[in-house]
Formats: sequence, C-alpha cells, structure tokens
Amino acid sequence: MDPAVLPLPQIRNRHWVPILIGTLIFAAASIWAAVSSEGFLEADGCTHYLYARFALDEPHYLVNIWGRPLKTAIYALPAYFGGLLGVRFTSLALALACAGITYRIAKHQQFRWPALAFVFVLAQPLVFLHSFSELTELPFAMLLAGAFWAYQCRRFWIVALLIGLSPMSRPEGFGFIGLCFVALIAHRQWRSLLILRIPLVAWHFWGWHVYGQQGPVWRGLIDNWPYAANSTYQSGSILHFVALLPAVTSPLIFPATMFGAWLCFRSGIGDWRMEIEDWRLKSALSNLRSSVCNPHSRCDLLIVTIPLLILTGHSLLYYLGKMASNGELRYMLIVAPFWALLAARGWEWAWQRFNWKHPFAWAALVALLPATINFKRELPGGYTFGYQVLPLVLHGDWQTAKTLAAWYRSSDIRSEYPYLCASHPGVFLFLDISPSGPKVKEWHVRTLKDPPASTLLIYDKTYGRFNADSARSATLEDLMSWGWEPINGMDESGKLGWASEGTFWLLGPSPVGGIPHAVE
Repeated sequence: MDPAVLPLPQIRNRHWVPILIGTLIFAAASIWAAVSSEGFLEADGCTHYLYARFALDEPHYLVNIWGRPLKTAIYALPAYFGGLLGVRFTSLALALACAGITYRIAKHQQFRWPALAFVFVLAQPLVFLHSFSELTELPFAMLLAGAFWAYQCRRFWIVALLIGLSPMSRPEGFGFIGLCFVALIAHRQWRSLLILRIPLVAWHFWGWHVYGQQGPVWRGLIDNWPYAANSTYQSGSILHFVALLPAVTSPLIFPATMFGAWLCFRSGIGDWRMEIEDWRLKSALSNLRSSVCNPHSRCDLLIVTIPLLILTGHSLLYYLGKMASNGELRYMLIVAPFWALLAARGWEWAWQRFNWKHPFAWAALVALLPATINFKRELPGGYTFGYQVLPLVLHGDWQTAKTLAAWYRSSDIRSEYPYLCASHPGVFLFLDISPSGPKVKEWHVRTLKDPPASTLLIYDKTYGRFNADSARSATLEDLMSWGWEPINGMDESGKLGWASEGTFWLLGPSPVGGIPHAVE
C-alpha cells in the first residue's frame, strides 16, 4: 500500500506531549552538564567565549571573521552579564529553537507525526553536546532552518535576510548565498536579491573601517580572511564523515535517516525513469520538471540535498587538506534539522507500513539509550562498560594554564613583564582578560617576529603550532630564531611553581638568565 494513503493515527493530535517531555529531559540534562563541566568541548569554544565576553568593551570582536560576528553578537550580552553559564544557557535556548523550527518544517511538509522531527533533533548526540558549548554550529543551524521554513512559506525576503546573515555565523554561509541567489532568480524575487547582499556588504564595510581602513575597501574581507588555503592539519580519508554519520544522527536512528533520505529523494524527483527510447526520456524529463515545480516535492528534494551538499563539501575539504579543515564531526551539526527531518520521515513510514505501535515511545528509547555509555560501570571479570564523557573536565594542559594564570597574577614577574602574549586560550580564560586587551600582545606572526619589550610569552606546543590561520602558527624553533629567549619562572622557594606535561615554555624578548627548558 502506498504510504501516502495510510490512515493517520489519533496520536497526531497529541504532538505536544512528546515535545514537552523531550524538552524537559533535554533541558535538565543540558543544564546539569553546563553547571558541572569545568572543561570545554573544544578549545575553540573557549576562544569564542572570550570574544563574546569582551565584545561590548572591544567592538572589533563583532566584525572578527574567525569569531563569526553574528555568533559573537548573540552571545555578547549573556557572556558579559552571565559569564560562561550565560553562554551555555544561550546555547540550550538555540538548540530548543532549532528543534521547534524543525517541527514547524515537518508540519508544513505534512509529516504524519511532526513531533518526531522535534525529538530527533534533540536525540542527536552532537546537538546535546553543543547545547552547553560556546561554538558556532548551533547559531548557523538555527539560521538555516529558519530560512528553509521561510522558503516553505514563500517569505522570500526572510529567506534572503537569514541566508545573507549566514556567512557571519560560519563560512559555509558563502556557499548558501550562492544557492539562495540561484533560487531567488528562479522564483523571480528581484527585491529579495537586494536584501541578500545587504548583511554581507554591511559587514565588509564595517570591518574595513574597524580594522583601520587598511588596503582597498573592496578587499576588506579578503585581506582579513583567517583560513589557510592549505591546512596546517593533516588531511584524511574522503569517506571520513560518511563513516561517522551514525554518530551524527545517533546510531539507532541512522537506518531511519538513510531510508528517509530515499523517501524524500523519490518524492522530490517523482516517477523519473530514464529509458533508451526518446519518447520515454522526454516523458521522464517531463515528470521530473512537474515534480520539481511542485512546492511540496521541491522541498522534499531540498531536505535531502542540503545535508548531502554539506557532507560532500566537507569531505572534499578534509581529503584535500583545504580551508583549515581538520575533520571535526561537528561540521555536520550545521544541518542537524535536516538529519532530523530525514529520520522522522523514515521512522514514520516504517511505523505506518508495518502497523507498529507506540512510535514516540520507541523514539524516546533509541534517543536515550546512547546516553548510557556515559556511565562507566565495572562488570564481572574485570570488564568495564561505558566511557564517561560528562561532565567535561580540565585536562593536563588546561590545568597547567590555570596554574600559570594564578602564578602570573600573584607573581612579582608582572612588574618585569607587564605585557602578556600566550598561545593557549586558557591563560586568558583564567585571568579573565581579553586576548587583545591593553596589556596583551596579539598571538600573530607580525608580533612574534619582532618581540615587544617587557612581554612574557607563554607558549604551548599544540596551540602554538596548529591554527586555522597560518599567520598564527609558530614552532618553538621559529620563536627562538625571532629573538625570544627561555626564562625561568620561580616561586618564593626558588622552585618552579607549577607542573606540566612538558608542553609549556616561558619566553621573553631578551636573555634574563636560565637555560632553555620545558616547564616541568
């Protein structure tokens, strides 16, 4: 039987029940993780937090390309008044907003159980982990979902505005601007084409003005682009993201996602079979054209095409070692609403086709089961089950950065070295100072090559070497050749006041005694 004519169950009228229960469980777990986690999901989260925390005092952060202006603006007030928890609770709100918009998209697409799409957004492990993080993927996912919902409703000026803002949240937005440009032309939305350009042009000119009006005005974004054409990170397999897709959608939901992709694709292209005979080919093309011109079918096709474009694009970048791609799975999070829509489509078809009972109860079960891996248990025979991920803790280098920050704050060395330059973001976090504050020298090759006087450089071998921007990458040998000299950091007893894993070095712009050594 065609699934399109299957009877609708009564549970459709009680969609608010799984939405409410899912929201309460998700929010409670996210708040617990936000409050109990000292560490960060990724080091970039710390840097993004610092940009947002000091954006009101230093407005250049609101146009910083790497920092993502829109993301920084969203988090600026929560970070300024609420600190780290303010930012994490804002991420929770964005995750729930993504789920809510996805529900509206599913309802507009006439899903039988649109609340499944809501549940499957929150069921994605990465969505949960980012619901208490400081990173950029959730703001972008919300923009993209909002733009797609507006497209369904034929609010083209909203589509243009949101997609126009998307490059200010993540670099993928430039690609979506191109796609939106084609779509607006196809729909003959000439006024919306103008709206599409406004956010990018405004960002370009504001950034050019803030950064001192250096160079030609038309090169504002180009001259400040922070991503190295050839990544400093190691490239990898082109199937890297494909192999990890079950971890994106949640392993037990992955089969429904793949089947949902096929259903949406089939709906999008209609009955299109290419045969050798000329008349059959013409008939197939006619069916395809008719399907694509149908708004419902066209949106189904987009629901499967958009995540596949992101998957393909990032797979190529990682394989070729371009655009500072290091294969982070979180890149797939920006299309989390679309993974959820595909999963919901596949799930509801299976439950209708085989007349299975309790679709929401089973959805809740498969959504919650992966969380059990976070609870490590000892089993008979010396075996263990699970791997504790949460709460996030401060690992060795972060503990060292915390100790270094406390030492620098209380040590007499500040009188000799009142200025600070550091490659590890944790140093600024624990000092609660801006990475570009009045007593800070920027971690950048143009600064490092000409060591500024009275500056203490805290170098970490990992964060100093690996960076999306090649101009912010330096080895210890580079620093030595540019005139930095190792110094001793002593406490009152004459011994080194902190322990480390041998990755941190203290350097100054001139010899002040001591022999080259790793801090240990």
